[in-house]
Amino acid sequence: MNIIGAPLFYVRLKTHSRVVYLHCIKNFSIRNFFLGISYFLVLSIVMFTNIISRLIDEILFPNYRHIEIKQPIFIISNPRSGTTFLHRLMCLDEEKYVSTLMYQTIWPSITLFRIIQVFASIDNKIGKPLHKLMDWINENFFEAWEDIHETGFNKSEEDEGLHFVSGISASVGLATPQLKEFRELYIPDNLDEHTRVDIKKFYKATAQRWMYALGNDRLFLGKSVMSSGRLELLHDIFPDVKIIFLIRNPYQAIPSFTSMFAESWSTLFPNVPKVSEEYREWGELGISYYKYFNEEKSKFKKENFITISYTDLIAQPKETVIKIYDQLKLTMTPEFLKVLETETNKSRNYSSKHTYSLEEYGFDKEHIYKELEFIFDEFGFEK
Repeated sequence: MNIIGAPLFYVRLKTHSRVVYLHCIKNFSIRNFFLGISYFLVLSIVMFTNIISRLIDEILFPNYRHIEIKQPIFIISNPRSGTTFLHRLMCLDEEKYVSTLMYQTIWPSITLFRIIQVFASIDNKIGKPLHKLMDWINENFFEAWEDIHETGFNKSEEDEGLHFVSGISASVGLATPQLKEFRELYIPDNLDEHTRVDIKKFYKATAQRWMYALGNDRLFLGKSVMSSGRLELLHDIFPDVKIIFLIRNPYQAIPSFTSMFAESWSTLFPNVPKVSEEYREWGELGISYYKYFNEEKSKFKKENFITISYTDLIAQPKETVIKIYDQLKLTMTPEFLKVLETETNKSRNYSSKHTYSLEEYGFDKEHIYKELEFIFDEFGFEK
């Protein structure tokens, strides 16, 4: 559904109504009914807030439409392949890039950004009570992900919140164990042309708002683990887009991906066993991403696309970032190089507490290899 006009707001109601139907009717229970109604209410509030605030944008900040977004950079991969680590390293080059915080992707409005800036300024002068409240919210709301993926409403984050609210992301699986019911969202590039046109208009208008509010004299640096299925859409919106694609051994990435994205299920849907078709569907999503990446990568110019090994990034982060800058023809200042070296030295002492295995979810190793043999061969992963 295109509400009022795609640049103003876009939502695929079919997605959200299906979530509510699955909870409240098809798989009815008191618990599921409550979850379905809660989902509907929260999404309705977020969408209503976005429509109103973006409408005000059109009145107060109409010049955002004139922003030209040149050579944006997107870090993309299967989830749990190092995108957050690389994104936060590159974000240290503050003079070069603009990036988004989580709340800015869920409520992408210049008006809301300005209001929050006013409150933040006041908060700083009175002892930061709102900042402390936000830390408390992040600590409690995202506690389950603490050892998996450090995140929070006021932390640097990918743009998946935007796509979730719009109903065009497989991350809807965070709210339902029936991920299989949403397979058409695995590769949004394959949606019908009318929907694709609306998505492109909406995303471009949103990116222009981000740049207007955060600094249009820099490059947009985004990252999204679900945009493996949006490579064509991104190329259509930004013909000179630059893609950094991180690749990790599927035997490691797929169970880690499942563990992270199904983390909410342990609380919301405790009756779904880990060794089940529902959990393994995350693996099928991951497989589809590997396949689509392989199909699309040749469509980009060499200077606009680079594939990076996860193991190389972890073992040699500074050298990997330098390699990225060289191939994508990005200028690296001595100041950033110094900051990069300091930060990567710190990261060498980091050790993740997150553990996972194929067996934990009943994944068939032979099935994964059969589906992705070309990935193992090309990148020399252990078979």
